[in-house]
Amino acid sequence: MQNKKKQSLMHANGKPFKVIIVDDEKKACANLKNILLEFVDPGIVIAGIANSTAEAEIEISVHEPDAVFLDIEMPNENAFHFLERIAPFDFEVVFVTAYEEYAIKAFRLNAIDYILKPISITELKGAVQKLKDKIRYKKILADKNTSYTELSEQVSNKVKPIKILLKDIHTMEFVDFNDIYFVEAQGSYSRIVFSKNQVVKEMVLSNPLSDYEELLPTEQFFRIHRSYLINCAHIKKIQSDGSNQVIMKDDLAIPVSRRRNASLLLFLESHDYL
Repeated sequence: MQNKKKQSLMHANGKPFKVIIVDDEKKACANLKNILLEFVDPGIVIAGIANSTAEAEIEISVHEPDAVFLDIEMPNENAFHFLERIAPFDFEVVFVTAYEEYAIKAFRLNAIDYILKPISITELKGAVQKLKDKIRYKKILADKNTSYTELSEQVSNKVKPIKILLKDIHTMEFVDFNDIYFVEAQGSYSRIVFSKNQVVKEMVLSNPLSDYEELLPTEQFFRIHRSYLINCAHIKKIQSDGSNQVIMKDDLAIPVSRRRNASLLLFLESHDYL
């Protein structure tokens, strides 16, 4: 008989993983609880359920959870205002949202974990896997400087974002779009080269190039090659010797696909980079 036992989500010290579910709809709470326990990990401890931020604050104080699944639109106080009010805190947050695509882009730019309503089992499993990773690298990844006020403005008022959070298991950097030189595809990973405090730095992240092509401003970043997305503001010159390259600041040479050379020139001219 096939062994169907699932590996339970626990800390390195063997303690069970505790979560709190916060949603003003009781059916939504019950649904998320059932999916977590039946399809994701039956070893997760649902330490508490709250239907308001006031209830959530009590549950968090009593149970000290490892993570909170938090609906954004709550009565009297939305999730962002709630988190700003109780900060600093020592639990991870996974937003549960039915927001439109613009808001989802804000979450992704800020490296915020979220799942969409109606809840997908696959997405929920992915969110829980991220929680496992964060627990494993808690000291490195715990970021207490997240500005939920800024995120709220991006989501609710559609404020145009100007930066992205880049993080791997060793480093976490908030980087302005203007400071990114280029993104290079490395299989299913991406190498991002950027400037920070006048020093050229790079990070290799576990997201494909297509993710960054979608997230970064289309009026500023152009895909010049199947493996390269560049910030046109940093182009120093375009090689005219037939080598099909652009030279970026700090003399970084990037190849240009022959079939994209003409469209690059048109893009640069139409966006006043020439």
